[in-house]
Amino acid sequence: MERDLFSAAFVPKWGEQLEYLANLTLTEPWKFRRPVFQRKYADYIVLERYINNIFSAQVIAHQHATSLEEADAQFLITDGYACFHTGLLSKRYKEIYGYLEKNRNEWAGQPYVLRGFMDDSHPFLKKIETLPKKPLSDLQLEGIGFKPDWPIRVNVGHILDDPANFERIPEHIRYFPNLPLLLQTSVETLRLTAEIMPSIVAPQLYSGAIQFLIPICLTDPSQPDLAMTIERMDGYYIGNTCLTLEMAYSNARLLAIPTAPWLTALVE
Repeated sequence: MERDLFSAAFVPKWGEQLEYLANLTLTEPWKFRRPVFQRKYADYIVLERYINNIFSAQVIAHQHATSLEEADAQFLITDGYACFHTGLLSKRYKEIYGYLEKNRNEWAGQPYVLRGFMDDSHPFLKKIETLPKKPLSDLQLEGIGFKPDWPIRVNVGHILDDPANFERIPEHIRYFPNLPLLLQTSVETLRLTAEIMPSIVAPQLYSGAIQFLIPICLTDPSQPDLAMTIERMDGYYIGNTCLTLEMAYSNARLLAIPTAPWLTALVE
């Protein structure tokens, strides 16, 4: 199974499927208040990214499973169909699954067709004796709490020299001569703030491990300009990567609905 949803499956009427899923799930914000770029499905962009990310995560979990039973529990794949748990709940508190059928068109580039999202009462799922389990349910969350007393080492050289990182810094401050100092000062200010406001730090999942997302305020202490991912080391953290705020929200949502105020302010 391809890790990208649109490489693995033909997805008919994607906009309608997103709208249906948004109405099916428990209510939560699925769009950004002030999106950086206009997108085709702007009202459901958070949901679209979430489904793409959870699909990829479940395919990877299936591929890394050590037994057929474990693989099926992550992402059920048979000769005729495939099924994965979305990690979402319906308004009736039923777990929601994505269901795919084998693509019967010989000319088609994708081996499957996404038939839609549904709970376990749907006729498509009645033939499945054991449905896949909730995504990331095996993730060990013990001891992941952020420790604000640990120092944070900022890899300023990598952030400023790597094109992907550098382009995520707002254009009007990219070439500030004191940008390295601003980055390090912002991180240290965040660390001190987290001692009295731990909710300002948000967890994210990356390559099977927990990292943390922190807001970076370079010009206005009350307004984040971007986010930084920090990785837990032995007695300290290291920050190697900067993300746009939209990227940070999407990454955090893969684990749970974000509650950090600087993230919740992004969506509606």
